[in-house]
Amino acid sequence: MMNFLKNITLLLILGLGFYAEAQTDVKLSNFVYAPLMYNPAYAGSSDGYSATGFYTSQWVGFEGAPETLLLTGHDRIGTTNLGAGFDVMSESIGASTENRVVGNLAYHLRLSQNWLLSTGIKLGANNYAIDYNRLSIEDQNEFGNPFGDLSRTSFIFGTGVFLHRENFFVGVSVPNFLTTEFIDDFRNTLANTTPNYFVTTGYRFELEREVYFQPTMLARVADGAPYSALIAFNLDWKDKLFASANYEHNVTAGAFIGLRITDQIMAGYAYDISTVTFGQYNGGIHSFMINFRAKERYRRDRCGCFTY
Repeated sequence: MMNFLKNITLLLILGLGFYAEAQTDVKLSNFVYAPLMYNPAYAGSSDGYSATGFYTSQWVGFEGAPETLLLTGHDRIGTTNLGAGFDVMSESIGASTENRVVGNLAYHLRLSQNWLLSTGIKLGANNYAIDYNRLSIEDQNEFGNPFGDLSRTSFIFGTGVFLHRENFFVGVSVPNFLTTEFIDDFRNTLANTTPNYFVTTGYRFELEREVYFQPTMLARVADGAPYSALIAFNLDWKDKLFASANYEHNVTAGAFIGLRITDQIMAGYAYDISTVTFGQYNGGIHSFMINFRAKERYRRDRCGCFTY
């Protein structure tokens, strides 16, 4: 009986983790390199095809700790004012997995010689699943009959606006307006999704020729979750070396370093630590990034966010 209680306690802890994670959209500390994850209006903001991949491992040292794979890509559609892109996410936490595939479409309007405004929409699907076989349940009769997989799929619909010029940008977005509740066969709520409201902004300073410094901010508001704002200070040294430091009050602090390997490929690594008591018991958050851009991309006009 004691082992059973331990197993149920562990299940509850994991369940709370599932519930909290599914309430909010993923928030990367190096978010400046994945703007399309948050705002569909970014698609096609800088001419030339670009694709970026991320691997993130959180709470290193804990069994079943979160692992996330992200892939985004976008481009302008020919000579039109339309941009298109995609973002794909796969995340595992303990016995749960979440997979998301989203398409993004944006329309770009030139307001003046310097200012551009775009609006965009996100459309996609999200699958949330739990493999009960990965849980240790000693007395199955007391827990019911959970063996096998539980899988639930929901739709995604989001929108955003993006205003930018050569050295400044601001965006407002809701990656998913739809509220979805994931329940099991016993009518227990396993997780839910609620709208997340994001505001991103940044200003780029040219320190010297081809050397840029850019403070940026990603703020998030979500029902049932505290307001949060992540501040990052980014350095671009001649489009060859990239570095940043970030901080989110009472959440995390971290740094990123990136190197352009070729004109088309850039790779980077980020490390973040928890700034709360929990940080004493885990090995931090490790993130790896790789970006590919079309050969002609660096010759074209780019928006003030120098993101990808």
